[in-house]
Amino acid sequence: MKCPKYHLSDYIGDFSYLATTLRQMPADPNNTDKNAEKIEPMPSLADIKRVLTEHCILPLGSQAAHEKAPHIKSVMITGPRGTGKKSLVHAICTETGANLFNLTPSNVAGKFPGKAGLNMLLHMVFKVR
Repeated sequence: MKCPKYHLSDYIGDFSYLATTLRQMPADPNNTDKNAEKIEPMPSLADIKRVLTEHCILPLGSQAAHEKAPHIKSVMITGPRGTGKKSLVHAICTETGANLFNLTPSNVAGKFPGKAGLNMLLHMVFKVR
């Protein structure tokens, strides 16, 4: 699938300094136990861009970063409708020069029936490198 040309720099957002502070605090300020349950606020767009850059783009673009970064095989991007998940995927593909395979059920339903069809589909996808 030919991806639209999106770049991570197209996403404008600032860090949520309040969220960073809340992540460092225990749920109960009077409780000094470090193992206490922590409040986990929603990440800001800048947090998401940083994580995607560190785990998806840099390891594929730089041999040194690939050797030092943790080996990430997959990334799951979730969220409500209309929040830019697909655009982030297109941005990752644009930045890395990767191919995008749209394997959504609506796209492949009925085209590869049975176990042999599934094996053929996976073989075709993994053959393209």
